[in-house]
Amino acid sequence: MSGLPTDANPGRTSLPLSFGRFTIALKPDAALRLPLYAGSMFRGAFGLALKRVVCATHTYECVPCGLKDRCIYPYVFETPPPPDTRVMRKYPAAPHPFVLEPPAGGQTVAPGEAFELGLTLFGRALRWLPHFIFTFERMGRIGFGSRRVTATVTEANGWVDGRCCRIYSAKEGILAGTEACMQTARLSLHPPVGGADGRAKARMEIEFLTPVRVKYDERLAMSLEFHILVRALLRRIAHLSYFHCGGDPSEVAFREWINLARSVQTVSSALVWYDWTRYSQRQQETMQLGGLIGRVTFEGPLGPFVPLLRVGEVTHVGKATSFGLGQYRLLGAGLR
Repeated sequence: MSGLPTDANPGRTSLPLSFGRFTIALKPDAALRLPLYAGSMFRGAFGLALKRVVCATHTYECVPCGLKDRCIYPYVFETPPPPDTRVMRKYPAAPHPFVLEPPAGGQTVAPGEAFELGLTLFGRALRWLPHFIFTFERMGRIGFGSRRVTATVTEANGWVDGRCCRIYSAKEGILAGTEACMQTARLSLHPPVGGADGRAKARMEIEFLTPVRVKYDERLAMSLEFHILVRALLRRIAHLSYFHCGGDPSEVAFREWINLARSVQTVSSALVWYDWTRYSQRQQETMQLGGLIGRVTFEGPLGPFVPLLRVGEVTHVGKATSFGLGQYRLLGAGLR
């Protein structure tokens, strides 16, 4: 993806977010029927396989384990805030350091036909990329769905500004070149001086590809005003930076950004609510994870927000992003 923000003086004026974007190609050994939204199936398989790969005690029980503070699995899938955290003190979990992007659901993948899973890793999670590649291989051996359809990892690629970098091939069995796939975006702490007055108006269309679940006033937003979207993006990126990338969000001018965002108006909205139900094997309960999908068009002083929105294309926005929810793309012409 191009157009990600950088900063020549990063220590004082910006918030860092380091990340890597990858795709893993698999070929099923039998016909694999994907549910309408496949994020739940693949995230569940990812968690199960990762625990089997990294558990040193082979008990697969995290709560009583004396190694849980140093284990990859709790960090990736439970992500408890550290005892000395300055943010999210009352929350049981911080944002997970990964996002899965599943293939399109509602289709059947034929035997031997490749499909791809997207994986974005943030901050410290990047150091464990070899573990994750091995985890995807284990996922394939365990199998997907109720029929446990097995699959074989054929390759893994990294992506920078739309360019593909091969990092793993099953034929060679070697993971290499991962450093070239790691990027750091830096977001300005303050909006440009001068506020909205005199700033040129622009128009931008955003398409939400997977359900977006954003809370505002302690309830899920059933429409998406621009300032609500900006609040959610600022919060998510600030927390990812703090917990996983060593950033300090205390200097982010949240109020200034939100006040500026209020001057952006909704021109048209074709967002609809998409109901999605999943069953959690770990929690043994059914969960409702519906959200908004479709397109919305905004108009106003959008220029200062483009870097934030570009980073949001990487991080996704709202709740349940590790399932792939909250994925969107910018469609505005001429925005860079």
